[in-house]
Amino acid sequence: MSQPLPAEVQAFAQANDFPLTQELDPGYCSRIFRHGDRILKFPFQGEEQTSGFHAAYQLEQIGGPKIYAGHEQTGSLIMEFIPGGMSLTTSGQPDEPTFIHLARQVQKLSTENCLPLENYYQNLPDFGKALFATTTNPVFLHGDLHHSNILLDERTNEFRPIDPKGLVGDAAFECVAFLRNPIDTLPFREDLFEFTVGRIERLSQALTLDPARIAAWTYIDRAFDPDLEPSSPWRKVIPTFERIYHHFL
Repeated sequence: MSQPLPAEVQAFAQANDFPLTQELDPGYCSRIFRHGDRILKFPFQGEEQTSGFHAAYQLEQIGGPKIYAGHEQTGSLIMEFIPGGMSLTTSGQPDEPTFIHLARQVQKLSTENCLPLENYYQNLPDFGKALFATTTNPVFLHGDLHHSNILLDERTNEFRPIDPKGLVGDAAFECVAFLRNPIDTLPFREDLFEFTVGRIERLSQALTLDPARIAAWTYIDRAFDPDLEPSSPWRKVIPTFERIYHHFL
């Protein structure tokens, strides 16, 4: 049985006439409840509690869920439920054009209250620190713009972004979460090297980004994550991502 929500979150739900009776499958960082055409999201760890709370309001400007109420102290939000809820992976539609469109839109958002990318990563190798030192035009970053955070709205047949981390930094970093997904199939591709190199080349051209920076961030993101479990499927891609990093040097 799930643990009860903090009293503050329960009071927030009650004040907004939101009964906590239908809990959906939890996300990695959040618990989700549904009532009719609304959901209540309670983040219990990570950036979605802090910078992600503010970023959700920014994301609303480019198709993110409409927000009806927020509780900043806990990072909780009552938002629009997106009907259909089919992810970019399960939709069967080409993923790169959709990602490119959203990545372009995301960069236009305000960086106010965002978490600097330097604070998101620690204990990086020298080449990682060099990426920070050479970032000349920091932008708003969703920070986790992968296939499961891009949902198809069945009413409009449009893809909509959800669950931002709310970071600010190198625009090349936005490609990382997309490139390491879909996790259910990506690590098992026999052509992972060629497939990912092609992806990076196409994304860099479409978004006017340095492919070497995209490759470096993609390698850093998994290889230097101290919280990555030994059994994580992402560990399978690290050797290939390291090869790709050296390929673009």
